Amino acid sequence: MDHYVITISRKFGSLGHEIAEDLGKKLGVPVYDRSAVEAQVQSLGLYVRKEAERQLKAASQETSRERQGGLFHWKKERSEDVDDKAQVMFEAQTEVLRSFVEKSSCVILGRCGDEVFRHYERCMNVYIYAPDPVRLQNCVRMLNTDEEAAKALIRREDSARDAYRARFCEHADDLTYGRHLLIDSSVFGAEESTKIIMEAARYLFG
Repeated sequence: MDHYVITISRKFGSLGHEIAEDLGKKLGVPVYDRSAVEAQVQSLGLYVRKEAERQLKAASQETSRERQGGLFHWKKERSEDVDDKAQVMFEAQTEVLRSFVEKSSCVILGRCGDEVFRHYERCMNVYIYAPDPVRLQNCVRMLNTDEEAAKALIRREDSARDAYRARFCEHADDLTYGRHLLIDSSVFGAEESTKIIMEAARYLFG
């Protein structure tokens, strides 16, 4: 297959990471997850550079507001500062993701990859999910923990991922928007889910 990118979004505990790793191995392409992307951002100093740019821009805007005599509530400014830093990190990660795709075909796990490459012609966006009871048992098994701890972790991860997508995706509430393949891993399992994605990729990318 010629140059392509497969993005995988998933519900926590639905075997998305296992499927992505297996897919990359069988296709012979690299898999980039959150840790890989953030490590590249830090190694290239992208966050530092973009944060410096943001602060220069903010300082310029603040000077302009002072000249106009404007007053802003401290808490509001602090909240906006946190949002700005999140935006800076997202922009740095997006730059890294695009550099990965320019180098070779790859699988991207999370990081709103489907949003970043929405207009990339040779991109397939996949969503992996599973019913809550199955996700719970997957977490208990894979993390070797008890059900209460697993439930708390699932709630925390779901909340964090929902907030991340709400912040950076145009249609965060629509699970089907921009996605080409939705797979219930509780029905197919990790191995068969990988095969399904591979067949879909061959169909799309030839």
